[in-house]
Amino acid sequence: MILEIHLSNFFSIKEEIVLNLRAGISQSRKVRDLESNVFVYKDEKILKAVALYGANASGKSNIIKAIRFCCSLVTQSHLNNENVVFLFTPFKFEGYPDKASSFLIKFVIDGIEYEYSYSLTRTKILTESLYYYPNERRAKVFLRDESIKGEKKDKYSFGNGIKRPMDVAENTSDKTLYISRASQMDRELEKRYLSFLASSSC
Repeated sequence: MILEIHLSNFFSIKEEIVLNLRAGISQSRKVRDLESNVFVYKDEKILKAVALYGANASGKSNIIKAIRFCCSLVTQSHLNNENVVFLFTPFKFEGYPDKASSFLIKFVIDGIEYEYSYSLTRTKILTESLYYYPNERRAKVFLRDESIKGEKKDKYSFGNGIKRPMDVAENTSDKTLYISRASQMDRELEKRYLSFLASSSC
């Protein structure tokens, strides 16, 4: 299940917005009638589906467009070549075309919460990370920072549980997300994460 999606600097989205799928606290009849539209996770109700509504030209379509772009990059970036320009437009004003765009998603698999994020420009991946919360404590799966000078081993750090992580890192360009390359290289742990994102409503 998805808990939150964070987006910044995509299309008409300027500063970070958060799509929070945690249900509000209400005892109204309408809420009770929608009890089948929630999961229960750690005593919280998580919405299975949400609807966006608002005035025309208020940005609803761009939120959907940004989420689709971000998730497709996760599942397909291993196909990118060195000449790829990512198919999104950053916010057009106030210097935002020169700033990084970012995506973060919090989700749950088998009762464990994960937090995956990346940032990028139109021409390269800048950062990428995956954390999880075993026993309610945040733990690193991997962290990537392309701004660090040096070799791949300097740009990446890993927690426990990933087998031969540098084999994947060495084959991951700045056009490719690590999690996408790892899944393409048949790494079971990363395939599990990517399969969830691909099959979810993200």
